[in-house]
Amino acid sequence: MLLLLKFLVALLLVFTPFSFAATEPWAFSILQGIVIIILGCLLIVHRTFVYSSLSKPIFWIFVVVIGLALIQSCFPRTLLDSIPFYPITLMRLYTLEHVSTFVTYLGIVLLTTQLFQSQTEVKQLLWMMLVSAVLVALCSFTFPNGGYVAKLTGVTRFRGAIGPFVNRNHAGMFFVLNSLVAWGLFFTHQLKYSLMLTREQKNAFLIQQGTLAAIAIGLMGAVIFTRSRGAMMSLLVGLFAYSFLCVWCIPYKLKKRLKGFFYTFVLLILSVGWIYTHVDEINEFSHRTSGMSTEIRTMMYRSSGRILKQYPVWGIGIGAMPVVIPSYTEWKVHSYIERLHNDWLEMTLGMGYVGAGLVLLGLLWFWCKALRRLKRLNIRKQFLYASLLSALVAMSAGSVVDFHFFIPGCALVFFCILGLVLTPTFNKHHLHPISMTVVGRILLLAVLVSAAWVPLQKTRCWRAFFMGKGLRTETKIESFERGLRYYPSPRYAARLAFAYYKAGIHAKDPLYKAYYLEVAQQIAQHFLEQYPKDKELSRVYVQAQRRLN
Repeated sequence: MLLLLKFLVALLLVFTPFSFAATEPWAFSILQGIVIIILGCLLIVHRTFVYSSLSKPIFWIFVVVIGLALIQSCFPRTLLDSIPFYPITLMRLYTLEHVSTFVTYLGIVLLTTQLFQSQTEVKQLLWMMLVSAVLVALCSFTFPNGGYVAKLTGVTRFRGAIGPFVNRNHAGMFFVLNSLVAWGLFFTHQLKYSLMLTREQKNAFLIQQGTLAAIAIGLMGAVIFTRSRGAMMSLLVGLFAYSFLCVWCIPYKLKKRLKGFFYTFVLLILSVGWIYTHVDEINEFSHRTSGMSTEIRTMMYRSSGRILKQYPVWGIGIGAMPVVIPSYTEWKVHSYIERLHNDWLEMTLGMGYVGAGLVLLGLLWFWCKALRRLKRLNIRKQFLYASLLSALVAMSAGSVVDFHFFIPGCALVFFCILGLVLTPTFNKHHLHPISMTVVGRILLLAVLVSAAWVPLQKTRCWRAFFMGKGLRTETKIESFERGLRYYPSPRYAARLAFAYYKAGIHAKDPLYKAYYLEVAQQIAQHFLEQYPKDKELSRVYVQAQRRLN
C-alpha cells in the first residue's frame, strides 16, 4: 500500500508541472483528488501518526490563515458598506476558494511527513522531485516561448511561457527549488567520498555524484534560460543562504567559523554590487527594457497601501484583492489583476495587520526552532537539512516580487520540502505520537473532501465557459449561464453579460436586440450590487444602456 501511495506522489510531482503548473481549474481539482486519495489511504493504513515539535508553528500558521478566512467568509461586505471592526471579506467566493487551497497545502505537508519518515525515504522523494525537474527542463528547452502550451491547446498568447509553465517566472522558481535540492543531495553524499572510494562502489559513487552535479548545474542553467529576474534573484539568495547555513553548522572552531562567515559575506556583497552595476544589461537579457512591468507592480503596491489604510485591522478578506484593487489603481490596467505579484503583501492585504502579525509570529517561531534543530543534527543530515531550509528561503524571497504560493507547480515542491523539514528523521528526539479514532478519521477525511467543493464547482464553471466559446449564440449563452450557477464570480458574470451584449449587437430582429441588451444590463446591474466598481461589469452595463437608449 505504501509503495502505491509513493507512486501516486511521484505521479503528482510529474503531473502538476506538465498540466501548465496546475493553473487551470481542472488540473488543480485533479491535484486535490490525488492528495485526498493519498491521505485517505494513510488514514486507513495508519493507526498512529507522529508529529514533531517543529510542526507546531507550521500548524499555527495554517490554523490562523484557514480559521481567519472562514471567519471572514461569515461576514461578507461590499465596498459601499461602512468599515467594520471585525473580520470581513469583500469577496466570499474567492475567500472560500483560498481556504480550499490552504487545506490542500496542509494536506501535502501531512502526507509528506507521514509517508517519508526515514532518511532513505526522504532521499527517495527528493530524487522524485529531481526527475520531475529534469523532465520539465528538457521540455523547456524543447518547447521554448510557449511551444508546449500552443501544441496542446492551440493558444499562442502565452508569449512568456517556458516549457509546460505558462509563465517563465514560475518556471524559474521551480528550477531554483530543485537545484538547491540537488546541491543538498550532492554535498550529503560527498561526505562519504573517503569511505566510498576505497570500496567496490567507487564507480557507482562517481556516477551518482557526476549525475547530481550535472542536474544541479543544469537546473541553475535552466533558471538563467528562463530570463526571469525574480528567479535569478531567488537562486542567488538560496545559494548564499545554503552557504551561510553550512558554514554555521560545520563544527569548526569559532575563529574558523567567523572567517568562513566573513568570506561568504564578502562574496555576497561583491555579487550584489556586480548586479547593481549591471542592471541595464540584466534587464536587456531578461527582455525587460521598457520598465513597464516594474512600474505596474510598484503602482499596485502603492494601491495596496491605500487599501490597507482603509482596512488596517482585519484587511479586505483573503482572496478579495482582485475585486477591490481596480478601484484604487492610479491608472487603468487593461488586463485582469488576479495577483498582486507579492504574496506577502497580498496576504497582509487580505488578513490585515492582526492576521499578518500572527503569521509573522509563527514564522519567527519556526525559524528559531529550525535553526536550533539544524545545529544539533549529525554532519550528513546537516547538509541535506540546510539545503531544504535554503529552498524555503529562496521561494520566500522570490514571493516578494511574484506570486509563487498560488501557482501549484511551485507550491507543491515548496510544501513537499516543508513537509520533509518536519519529518521524523530530522526530529527524532522531538516526536509526539497521536492516535486517531475512527470518528476522528472520518471527520478529517470529510474536511478534506468538503474543501474540494469550491474548486470542483470552479472546474465545472470553467468547462462550461471553455466548451461554450465556439457554440451558437443561444447554446453559448445557455452554457455560460450553467457555468455561472456553479461558480458565480464577477469575472464570469462579466463574460456572460458581454455574451448577451454581443448577441444584442448582432441580432437583426429589433425585439431580440432589445431583449439581449436588457438581459446584459440586468446581469451587470445584479452583480454590480454585490461587487460595485467592477470595471468589466460597469463597462458592459454602460454600453448596453447606450445601445438601448
